[in-house]
Amino acid sequence: MMFQPSELEQIKQIMTGKFGIERENLRVTPNGELALTPHPNALGDKRTNPEVTTDFSESQLEIISPVVDSIEQLLPELARISTTVKQALSQEFLWMQSVPPTALPAEETIPLAQFGTRADAAYEKTLYREYLSTKYGRYKQLYSGIHFNFSYDDSQLRSLFPQTTINDFYIRLMAQTLKYRFFLNFVVAASPATINKVTYRSARLGEEGYHNLTMIPLDYTSTANYLASLKAVIASGIIEGSRELYELVRAKGTSMDSFKAEYAVINRIELRMPDLNPLYPEGINPSDLYVMHLYIRWCSSLVDQSYDVAEQRTAAELANSAALFELSQPLEHKIKSIFDALFVYLEWANLPAVYHASLLEAYQRFLYPNKRYAEQLVAAYAKSSFDEVNLNIAKQQA
Repeated sequence: MMFQPSELEQIKQIMTGKFGIERENLRVTPNGELALTPHPNALGDKRTNPEVTTDFSESQLEIISPVVDSIEQLLPELARISTTVKQALSQEFLWMQSVPPTALPAEETIPLAQFGTRADAAYEKTLYREYLSTKYGRYKQLYSGIHFNFSYDDSQLRSLFPQTTINDFYIRLMAQTLKYRFFLNFVVAASPATINKVTYRSARLGEEGYHNLTMIPLDYTSTANYLASLKAVIASGIIEGSRELYELVRAKGTSMDSFKAEYAVINRIELRMPDLNPLYPEGINPSDLYVMHLYIRWCSSLVDQSYDVAEQRTAAELANSAALFELSQPLEHKIKSIFDALFVYLEWANLPAVYHASLLEAYQRFLYPNKRYAEQLVAAYAKSSFDEVNLNIAKQQA
């Protein structure tokens, strides 16, 4: 469906919402090597602990914040859980960089996350990791990052629209956040590395990072069309299920795997762009949380725009280019155009002053390369080394 201006105006007036954050970290030894030990017992059962689990590997923790009412509440919750995790680690540290340590063990020795035995229902998660290991390799699975979740206030949305319209809104919002994702790929890039003679400002987000083996075009025009196109991709064998769709933006909810629009309940959007940023204690600049929320709100006003297959291919190319260390002049112009649009949006949006300050901070990084995360990290690595800098940060934050 195409959204009417009156509907978008109603959504833009909703000022409240819910926020959540997930952060992945590798565990490392005092020497900076990947810890091959099982998930710490002190953190409880990974299957039932709502705040700490594992991702792909036993060596890869995932911290999950509770859902909160404001960005201001996010980082204290993340810090609280991080403290619990650090206290549970025995002679190990959290690696605060998206790129793994340099000296990794043989690929087959990286331990897959274990979820019981074959008799346990949860063991399917281990089998899925075996599938991913075969298809993508274990090294790439070790790239770690941050996921930022946001939902508009559900009660207000439901007072305005039926669930089918809410679903379509989130699907179209996903499309627009994907269309211009090159902007956030640049803003949050903090994993510089040179791979196969190509230098990236975000190795994780670049072509050598972790993503599907091929671009997967989908139909974002409605929930029904989106689910039907996703179902067709799965049936073709390109991916085994919706969980293997590694887009940098996801619309999330319940009953989506039924692939029937009438059963789906979509209730939030997830941005998966942020690299772990070792320059900040919790792995992310607090200002970037405000920039991401602002970006989502701006994209909410664009959900009636198209995102066809040709535009999806262009968006993917731009996103890959934004992950490179050297930005082309045309891409710089496109990034500046998004900054300009966001500053214009702020002129009439009823948002607190912290949003303008956060966007201005990001814009300063755009204008002055020495302020950018990747450039700062490259300078630090040149004085020491990648492993030494990041191990020192891990120990300082223990």
